[in-house]
Amino acid sequence: MTGAIPPALTRATNWLMVLPTRIYPVLDWFIPANIRRDNAAHQRARMFLISHVFGPFLGNTITVYLYLLDPNPGIGVHVIAASITAFWLFPFLLRLTGWYNLLAVLSIQNLTFVVVWGCYHYGGVSSPFLPWIPAIPLLAFFYLGSGTWQRVLVLGQLGINLFIIYAIYAQGVSFPVHVPYPGANLDLELQKLSGIGIISTVCAAIYVSMMALYYANIVASQSELEREVVLHLSTARQLQAAKIEADRANQAKSEFLAKMSHELRTPLNAVIGYSEMLLEDAKAKGRDSQRDDIARIHSAGKHLLSLVSDVLDLSKIEAGKMEVYPERVELADFLKDVAAGLEAAVSANGNRLELAFPPRLGVVETDTAKLRQALASLLNNAGKFTRNGVVTLGGTIRDGWMELSVRDTGMGISPEKVVNLFQNFGEMPGATASKYGGTGLGLPLSQKLCNLLGGDIGVESTIGKGARFTIRVPTKCRQNDLPQPAPVNFPVRSPADSASPKVLLIDDDPAALDLVQRMIAKEGYVPIRAQGAREGLTLAWNDRPAAIVLDVEMPGLSGWDVLLTLKADDELRDCPVILVTSNDDVHKSRLLGASAHLVKPLDREALLFLLKQFCPIAGAAAKEQPVALAS
Repeated sequence: MTGAIPPALTRATNWLMVLPTRIYPVLDWFIPANIRRDNAAHQRARMFLISHVFGPFLGNTITVYLYLLDPNPGIGVHVIAASITAFWLFPFLLRLTGWYNLLAVLSIQNLTFVVVWGCYHYGGVSSPFLPWIPAIPLLAFFYLGSGTWQRVLVLGQLGINLFIIYAIYAQGVSFPVHVPYPGANLDLELQKLSGIGIISTVCAAIYVSMMALYYANIVASQSELEREVVLHLSTARQLQAAKIEADRANQAKSEFLAKMSHELRTPLNAVIGYSEMLLEDAKAKGRDSQRDDIARIHSAGKHLLSLVSDVLDLSKIEAGKMEVYPERVELADFLKDVAAGLEAAVSANGNRLELAFPPRLGVVETDTAKLRQALASLLNNAGKFTRNGVVTLGGTIRDGWMELSVRDTGMGISPEKVVNLFQNFGEMPGATASKYGGTGLGLPLSQKLCNLLGGDIGVESTIGKGARFTIRVPTKCRQNDLPQPAPVNFPVRSPADSASPKVLLIDDDPAALDLVQRMIAKEGYVPIRAQGAREGLTLAWNDRPAAIVLDVEMPGLSGWDVLLTLKADDELRDCPVILVTSNDDVHKSRLLGASAHLVKPLDREALLFLLKQFCPIAGAAAKEQPVALAS
């Protein structure tokens, strides 16, 4: 039996702890909305109501005992009973008036009056009501808080009431004696009176304990809330630190991409450029055995360039650094141009490239460079995985969307492999990859490029019958929120005035200067070399070239600085400037007034075509095509 007491006490304590929370809905009915909006005031109001709902039950046990003890109860006990019962009116007054602070002060005054009145009528300093005096300041703290004015008010109330009683006593007025009443057994009645002292002490202890438990419940809730706040603050600090670290990593990644793009493309520029010139020399001199070896070097350089471009483009897209630059183009002409550029690659395995679209499809507005890159990847894949078959390029425009399809009659793709087809390095595994080559970056990059244009890529395939990839992108692509460059018109020199036009080459890399010098000298241009930005500006002011080929990535003054300086000069602002960069900075080039933009490694044909547009050589007929910024 003894062992069962501690669990029973624990259950009782837990029940008392959660009891207030079970009656919260009833208590909140009495609390006005303006008090509920303030959490601290709301908790004090709940405590106020709990004490006024349960307190009178405990207080009236004393009045009942007094009624039973005194067969002729007088005004003293009637006033005590009425005052204690009046506590039940306070919740309704709070709901009706909303005057919480005033009612709290009146309630404390009422309790003080009951205690003092009871001491006056029943025993003075030995009164059974005396144990309730410590509850007065405690309730004041629960009801009104622990501010200075609250302490002064409560202590002042208690002091005034005690002073009144003391003043009455000091005037010689004796305390009335209700128990023992006249004629009663003195010893027996005194024993009964001592019993009420015990009852009063127990009731006061229960009352104070009840309020203390409720307050402990509030403190525990606040402690839990504080722990949650501390936890959330810690999480916020961790998130902030993670964001700072992510921003730092993103910045480092951007710097890495810019640097690696320059460092990788610059040597590739030399490999591809020199191999092209060596191929021409070998062809001109009939060195067929050398041509094959040089062609392999040239092909390997092109393949490495493709890998580097794919990796860098993927990294730029994932870092959110790739931008979209829409331009208007006739879709059918665009598809014909793409097909012409890829026909040789598709036909390498004995395939036939067919076009399945009408002569005119309509004008679209999209980033043609990125769309071309995605289509080229699909056509290359179709030609690579098809032997002696047919690759068909189709296109339609429907409901504001263009659908471009690449269909082949190759081996097809199994359904389980389609799932991972657009993941990085998700190309055909094992023997297939070893037979046909590839890194698995083409399709993931194509899909990300289409996503960047607001569309996607779909695939349908049947094993043994081939596959069909469909690009679906909007006909009007949303452009990045960047300022739009004004159109720039550059004067084109007359061939009669340009027998041997001077072309200024500005680059910090001697090998790159040698390469471009040899490219343009063979076509009749007079190259002027400048190894660095400052030397380039000096030569531009002194020699007044017909065109300038300007590298962007240079130490000290960059190519952007040189371009700004040239455009600020009244005599040089109309000189065509062809920018050469390792990055796709087309929009910035346009904004700063560049005539054209080429990406390393230099395409020899593209460079010569631009030079012939800007400064044609007498006797050399340039093709009549519009000058555009290459991307």
